[in-house]
Amino acid sequence: MTPGETLHEYLQNGRVPSGKIYAKNPAIVKEKLISIAKGGSNQLQVITDFDYTMTKAYHDGKRGLTCYGIVEQSSVVTQEFRDETRRLLHQYYPIEVDPHMTPKEKIPLMLEWYNGAHEALKKCDIYKKDFETMVQEADIHFRDGLDIFVDLTFRMNIPFLVFSAGTGDIIDACLAQYDLKRPNVHTISNFATFAPDGKLIGYEKTLIHMFNKNEHAIAATSYFGDIKHRSNVIVMGDALGDADMGEGVHQPGTILKIGFLNDKGREGSKSMKVADSIEERLPIFLEAFDLVLTDDQTFNIPLEILSTVTSD
Repeated sequence: MTPGETLHEYLQNGRVPSGKIYAKNPAIVKEKLISIAKGGSNQLQVITDFDYTMTKAYHDGKRGLTCYGIVEQSSVVTQEFRDETRRLLHQYYPIEVDPHMTPKEKIPLMLEWYNGAHEALKKCDIYKKDFETMVQEADIHFRDGLDIFVDLTFRMNIPFLVFSAGTGDIIDACLAQYDLKRPNVHTISNFATFAPDGKLIGYEKTLIHMFNKNEHAIAATSYFGDIKHRSNVIVMGDALGDADMGEGVHQPGTILKIGFLNDKGREGSKSMKVADSIEERLPIFLEAFDLVLTDDQTFNIPLEILSTVTSD
């Protein structure tokens, strides 16, 4: 896509994508966009991941913070916690992004990672109010245009689901602090459990990780049941498992899947051997998502799509 060229112009011109936006089948993407636009806001819902989808993967050349990164850099946690979570990251992150391993092979290892991080946090004597402090201390950068997108969904009465394998308490604190919390915004994630005095004592029994979002989408029937007439869905994420987040939708109509492929590995960390590049992962992403955006730290394409939807 050339500078200044919109998604609509790209699809009309039928050019081979260059550099930023890719589609395995532009004709199907065009059909889905037309269907979503014609269906109007009353038929539409949005489902999005949080880390590196709503937030930037990079800002001013620096790696952005994830939910767990916000916790790790906080003054609230101990150095022992930081050491342990960094050890877990170095051990399990290369497995998460390994294109040669199947999800079935990765899942038990991802459970080890998440459970290890949660156990480490329990040892820090964390209280519910501390999550707000963590967010206040963090340097968080949301994608350019996300605030406009969220506000537009609110004004058009379009349900906006944040579906994340991160920490729900951090996500909700971020949304509140950056004025992104609206009545139409709902979060499904890993939420901590607290004692009567507010002390963190564990996490909810069912763990959401990047490779079981489809199972939890189906299990979250109370949410999808309330909006079962909304059969058109825009799904957005930065991991392959995110493509399945719409599986809980009742009688799905048109589901447009947008993938943000912005992970270049962890620069500056020689001990983390992440061999796969954007180019190596692109074919797999094109199988999972209708549109794949590479190294794009904005919400311009989702905004352009939403602007075509008629408000009912």
